[in-house]
Amino acid sequence: MTFDSFIGNLKIVDRLRAKLRTERFPHGLIFSGPEGVGKHTCARMIAKALNCTKAATGDFCGECSSCRRIDSGTHPDVMTITVEEEASQIRIAQVRQILSMLDLKPLEGGSKVFLIDPADLLNPEASNALLKGLEEPPEDSVFILVTVNVRELLLTVRSRCQVYNFTPLTLEEIRQHGVSGELIARWSQGSIGRALSLDLTRLHKERELVLDFLEMAVSAGEDQFQDLLALSADLSRAKQDFDDRMTILSVLIGDVLYLKENIPGKVINIDVGERLARIAGAVSGDRLIRMSEFLGFIASSLKNHVNRQMLTDTLAMVANETVSLWLS
Repeated sequence: MTFDSFIGNLKIVDRLRAKLRTERFPHGLIFSGPEGVGKHTCARMIAKALNCTKAATGDFCGECSSCRRIDSGTHPDVMTITVEEEASQIRIAQVRQILSMLDLKPLEGGSKVFLIDPADLLNPEASNALLKGLEEPPEDSVFILVTVNVRELLLTVRSRCQVYNFTPLTLEEIRQHGVSGELIARWSQGSIGRALSLDLTRLHKERELVLDFLEMAVSAGEDQFQDLLALSADLSRAKQDFDDRMTILSVLIGDVLYLKENIPGKVINIDVGERLARIAGAVSGDRLIRMSEFLGFIASSLKNHVNRQMLTDTLAMVANETVSLWLS
């Protein structure tokens, strides 16, 4: 892959290439944005451009020994720091290893590049240690921090880096990556990583369960409450699938809202459009928004030990107009 073949976020790539050509490249960069939109790939391209032995200044060939070794992760001047196996955060010892290399000259290339991904998982001690390297980095050193949310980084770290905010890819850009299935392209939500890893068979199975719950939740009468609670139990039963099911439910609610606002082009689950349209006719926009807000509460609650079925039962009550009338 070359800069010219990079798909999506082209304004960011153009700005970075212009800085590379001036040979006054910043020593600290933050690439922020959703998973799977090219942040890590772009960071590796920058490392190649700074160390390529054949291409003109500000570019890379992708074929020389330096470029190939960066691709394979064996270049001595390009180090990637990530969460170690069986750990939950990037530790201070890993950052100290970087700092110990700052005063050394590059062994082979023109620059030492330290890629930290995911930077939002630096523990507090590691973040504070990193500041020492960002405050007065040598001319031949570049730090690239990759994160899904720049606000998760210390303000003092952010202030010492140039921030580039990557955005989701368009449907057309997803298709340019070779994604042919329309449902997969839409479910990617702008993330090529998600598109390439999506298990469509599993998605159909899980979505059917969630969609059954949503249909029952918004329309159930008093005589159907037992059936609704049974669906709620099914929805919450598998702990390992619960997060994904809540994500699917959030997307379905978004689709219904798009239909109510007459924006069908934004709908993701186009293959179940008729069922979504019936839901849109049975529930108000305000109720859908309250459901979406409660899904946010569920997401935050899952950080603690919670009763999942109690959460989905409550969600069903939020969604159902008959229950709301009882409680009002």
